[in-house]
Amino acid sequence: MMKTKILITGASVIPKKLKEEKSFECSLVENPYELRSALQGSEGDKIIVAFLPFLEIRHFELYTFIQKTTPHVKTVFVVNELSSNMKLKLKHNKDFIVLWRTEEGQIKENIMTYLEGRDIRLRQDRREPHPMKALLSPSLLPQGTANKGFQPILGGSFENLSAHGSCLRIKAPFYDKKDFVNLTYQTNEGEFVTLEGQVRWAKWNEKEQTQELGVHFVST
Repeated sequence: MMKTKILITGASVIPKKLKEEKSFECSLVENPYELRSALQGSEGDKIIVAFLPFLEIRHFELYTFIQKTTPHVKTVFVVNELSSNMKLKLKHNKDFIVLWRTEEGQIKENIMTYLEGRDIRLRQDRREPHPMKALLSPSLLPQGTANKGFQPILGGSFENLSAHGSCLRIKAPFYDKKDFVNLTYQTNEGEFVTLEGQVRWAKWNEKEQTQELGVHFVST
């Protein structure tokens, strides 16, 4: 089986998960302008992983040129920040995969998703780890009245948190996709916050006996 060639630029070491994947052939390229020559002469899928503190138009143009002139290449940007204009440009552009630096641990999973032919969407905001616990209950808003009759308050823990959404875990398989929820948590500054959200995806983790939820906030 032919290995997928992974070229990494903007990093001093190869991410551990990529290095351990037997179907990947990984190498570092210090100068991004040498990527095109490094990609020559190999068949099959090729992935560029470009670590950038800030994605600018010059990067966009460079990697667009590489992808247009080299067959079977896909670029994964791992960024610290995005301007509003660049975020909008990338949201409607499927040429690139864009991950926030806080999603660095999911690079392998996202590459696998791409190789399986599935789309990967840019998250609206960077999501940060959040050590505080959460309380989750069915929404009291009118759109939440379709929730189940039993109304528990379930303790949970955050995988990550942003201004517009969160991934979290609870100890019971209670919620379904499209359910509206009420989320209460404490900020790092000690303030208690209550938000209304909608479940975008839900899955049961059999190994850990937890329900994993992706929630999009509908209030701020």
